[in-house]
Amino acid sequence: MTRAFVPAAVLLVLSVAGCGEVGEVGGALARVQACDEAVAIAKQTPEEIQGRAPAEVEKRLEQAAGRLDDVAEKAGEKTLREALEGLATAYRGQEVADSARAGREVAATTAKYLQVIAAACVMD
Repeated sequence: MTRAFVPAAVLLVLSVAGCGEVGEVGGALARVQACDEAVAIAKQTPEEIQGRAPAEVEKRLEQAAGRLDDVAEKAGEKTLREALEGLATAYRGQEVADSARAGREVAATTAKYLQVIAAACVMD
């Protein structure tokens, strides 16, 4: 489903659904958006820190962690929220003195958390 189609589909569902279904659709939409944002952040972050000076790596990791925290607040689903918060904490705790090593560690940590995020994003 394309992003342009999502709002139209949501409106259609809302127009024919009862109140209970509206809440479920709203929760599902929030989850889809949170998953989309989380995956984008997780994919970008390891790439963005490659070849950067330690201070820049630390800055970019903090920015990514802040964005993950924002997404976690909107996620709703507990497993997804906890995975996003965990990845944000890992980014904040990353040692950056050796930026090449930090890049490898961030990539490994991100891959581990992406598995949890992906599993949480699968709609029941």
